[in-house]
Amino acid sequence: MKLIEAIDVQPQDIKWLRDLEQKGLLTVDNSFQRNYVWTKKNQVQLIESILMGFPVPEIYLWKTGTDEDTGDTMYSIVDGQQRCGAIFQYISNQFKLNSGYLNESYESFERIKGTNFRDLEAEDKKAIWSYIFSVRLIRNSVQRPDIVNMFLRLNSNNLTLNPQELRNAEFDGAFIEAVGELAELEIWDKYSLFGLSDRRRMRDISFISTLLVFMKQGLQEDITNDNLNRIYDLYNDEYPSKNDDLEKFKQVLNSIELILDNSKERASVLKRQVHLYTLFTVTYELTLDNELTIQQIENYRKFIDNYDNEENLTKYFPEMVSELLSYKALSKEGTRQKSNRVERHRVIKEIINIKTS
Repeated sequence: MKLIEAIDVQPQDIKWLRDLEQKGLLTVDNSFQRNYVWTKKNQVQLIESILMGFPVPEIYLWKTGTDEDTGDTMYSIVDGQQRCGAIFQYISNQFKLNSGYLNESYESFERIKGTNFRDLEAEDKKAIWSYIFSVRLIRNSVQRPDIVNMFLRLNSNNLTLNPQELRNAEFDGAFIEAVGELAELEIWDKYSLFGLSDRRRMRDISFISTLLVFMKQGLQEDITNDNLNRIYDLYNDEYPSKNDDLEKFKQVLNSIELILDNSKERASVLKRQVHLYTLFTVTYELTLDNELTIQQIENYRKFIDNYDNEENLTKYFPEMVSELLSYKALSKEGTRQKSNRVERHRVIKEIINIKTS
């Protein structure tokens, strides 16, 4: 049977969707769905479209089972998470219709600007509850691999999905589990190394993946999206060294935290992934057998504390002026190129290992 033959199209209003959500019968499969990424502007404009009666893209729901006691059908959102989330949040009065995001030329502008759901006029509330979505219901007989393939197909030409979000949909094994665990470590939030938008768009997951690829394959390995996909596939079913890699990864981050020493200024430099990636690769190499020495930590601190002060950098590292200029140049363009990564690694390793009198 073709997949399309296992999908039923039904018109359903927002009240029906909200009731499912309130009963716990509507879920999101986070193993292939992305994080909630819509901005407030996206949310407000969706509610405005609903109030204006404009068409909104259809929603795909997968029937995942039936409650044996109540007979209620349970659904998983395959496509439409952002739309459903915005609607449910607005009905729960979690955001207002900011006037800056509304179209002033619409007749509804003066009536709805700045309103929570509870502040809307009765007719506008009814318009939301009765708004009809085209819902595609995927039958329970359809298997999860087909659901994932359909999700990827639906979003393959969607510019809001980046390569890491697509990887998150395609892979659900050991490697992505390891990356997810590392992404929850305290250091990222403590030093604000990833912004909220990075988290929402899984750019933190992508970056951490490149660090694990380095640990598994070395600095010479490509960190292109094609190669990341290959590594995800290679270690999806079996990742024999997972626990050892996680432990070593955490040890490297502990060394980096010693360098940071609660300094927001140092963290602001390392927010640039080019610097954090290079520091991680060097620290990993230097701590395979031993911890960083006090001298090595101080050397890097001098470098990072004076990154934008060429006079001080020249004073602290007089024999490495040309290398420092090279590092800075390679940190601006072609940062992911193999040759640039190798050269940056070499320079930082020399800086950290420099002997001072």
